[in-house]
Amino acid sequence: MTAFYLPGLLQFASQFEPTLVGMALLLCLIGSYTVMILLRRAYELHGERRLSWFLALCICFGADLWATHFIAMLAFNPGMPIYYDAGRTALSILVAVLGALPAFALLLWYPSLPFAWAVAGPMLGGAIGAMHFIGMSAMELRGVVTYSRDFVVASLICGMVGASLALRVMQRHGGQGIRRGSLFLASGIFGLHFIAMAGLTTSPSNDWHLAPFSTVSSNGDLASVIATVSLLLLVTLLVSATMDAKLVERQLEAKHLRHLSRHDDLTGLLNRRGLRERLSSMTGGRLVIISIGLERLKTVNDLFGREVVEELIRQAAERLSIEVMKTDILASPGTEEFVVLRRHAVAEEDALALSYRLIARLSEPFEIGGVTLQIGACAGLACSEGTGEVAEALLSAADIALREARLAGAGQAREFNMAMSARLLRRHQLEQEFRGALRNREFLLFFQPLFDCRSLKLCGFEALARWQHPERGMIGPDEFIPIAEAAGMIVTLGEYVLAEACRAASAWPEDLRVAVNLSPLQLKDPVLPQKIIAALAQSGLAPHRLELELTEGAMLEQTPEIQLSLAALKDKGVNLAIDDFGAGYSSLSYLHRFSFGRLKIDKSFTHEITTSADVRIVIGAIIGLGAALGMTVLAEGVETEAQLDVLRTAGCGQVQGFLFGRPMPEKEVLSLLDRVAKSGGSAIPAFS
Repeated sequence: MTAFYLPGLLQFASQFEPTLVGMALLLCLIGSYTVMILLRRAYELHGERRLSWFLALCICFGADLWATHFIAMLAFNPGMPIYYDAGRTALSILVAVLGALPAFALLLWYPSLPFAWAVAGPMLGGAIGAMHFIGMSAMELRGVVTYSRDFVVASLICGMVGASLALRVMQRHGGQGIRRGSLFLASGIFGLHFIAMAGLTTSPSNDWHLAPFSTVSSNGDLASVIATVSLLLLVTLLVSATMDAKLVERQLEAKHLRHLSRHDDLTGLLNRRGLRERLSSMTGGRLVIISIGLERLKTVNDLFGREVVEELIRQAAERLSIEVMKTDILASPGTEEFVVLRRHAVAEEDALALSYRLIARLSEPFEIGGVTLQIGACAGLACSEGTGEVAEALLSAADIALREARLAGAGQAREFNMAMSARLLRRHQLEQEFRGALRNREFLLFFQPLFDCRSLKLCGFEALARWQHPERGMIGPDEFIPIAEAAGMIVTLGEYVLAEACRAASAWPEDLRVAVNLSPLQLKDPVLPQKIIAALAQSGLAPHRLELELTEGAMLEQTPEIQLSLAALKDKGVNLAIDDFGAGYSSLSYLHRFSFGRLKIDKSFTHEITTSADVRIVIGAIIGLGAALGMTVLAEGVETEAQLDVLRTAGCGQVQGFLFGRPMPEKEVLSLLDRVAKSGGSAIPAFS
């Protein structure tokens, strides 16, 4: 046995050709790295592709192991000729490949087993040892070869430990452990070989026979050939694995990009593009599309921020996914919209019932960050028998129906009909014509009279805009005001109405006021006070004769700028009134902050004043509140003498409605003023 002290170590090293040892080491490192790359590649794949790379992995391992061993053996020169048996040399290659099969199979197909690496590692180390000693048995020379048992055991331990550490690093760290794993594996292979060789002793003998091939005179050349062939194999496998990984990566990236382009980032549901593609692939069968729009998200955004809104939308998507059937398609084509697509629906009534059920579910309170939030929803639905092309039109129809539902109010659902499409077309055409109409002064002012509730004395008029279309006739504000808001022209329209109202009122008696409605967008205009003062100055109307009517919704956003604007107008003597009081939020916080001169009771209360005791109580409370705050209370929508009698009894200050006169053009106002003047100004001749 070769002793491991310095002289013995030098004697052992002298038996090896350094160049060939270096070649073997370099090949071992390259091969081990390639093995780790292939192991990682096989681990990432499944099915037949994993099996293919698993077989390539075992062949790569066997080739690397055998080439390293054989080149290292070619470097060995014990001082006598060495010959190798071809059969056992070939057997050693086969053993290396077959020995790797169970080890790598265990690691790839059963990675979740506890300490799988601790079982596969010794198996792989055993394959390294089996290959080495079978390969050594193929060596024939003029002498007797003996092994030290201690060195044999030590070499096997080295191989098993190196292989185990390599597999453990790969299993724990994946791609990040490739370099360390390859170093451990190379250490196990190279260490096993040279520790075993250190325990080898040769002694001369005449009992030998000629092996099938000799390496006496061409060790270097043969080693170069083996190294070259092995490197070609390893490089081919390494390049193939790298290219395959890049190809799969690009395929996954393309798939991911395709997914992103067809799915909503926030909810993960199909977006509009993905929904349209799904619709276009459908053929035949009954289809129902429900388009759902969330309400009041802007208020949530203003109060709590965009992150809360996004979480609310995510939770809304989760609620809908629970409510719909597994065969339904749930999509999110817009930021605040969802679409439910159901095939083979039984009846339209079922679809409408489903719509209201989904609305009710979305109207339940949400809990986000310790805050309870409640929103609402509307739904539009379209039903049809047809192909994917018809389904494409259904999506547009459901959107139109959703628009109609929103116009009807929160919590409503509407089914599409052709009249909706006609209304949408009309709206679109009016939007295109609106700017020209404003420029051509097609908007006229009508004036509805206001009277003292008890004496029926004329108190003033409310200015109401009408659109005198040259082809479509008279268009009311309920239709064109939303168009003006959508077109961004509501402020311009409001300025026009204000100027015309002041001009008309300047010709009336001094004791009559004119009331003009202000939109919420006008109220946000930072130069609103200057514009109103300019309109008063141009018309010559005294500020106290102008009354600005504000909705309760507009007063919700009491920003410092709005407060300053209203305070400036009040200082100039302009009167302020709250319109449609009781129908909105009816918050009392703004009533004490601004000196409003008048409260207008919404006509929905007036219509029920003679039939509902509760409504009479509410109206009495509003009148009492107005009196306590020094505000005149006006009731809108008075149409019968019975309603007038109840209002008089309750102490209402002023009235307005069809009982006293409908909105009239400016010329009729002058005629009315003449009649009132002739009657002494205390009553309308047409009413007794």
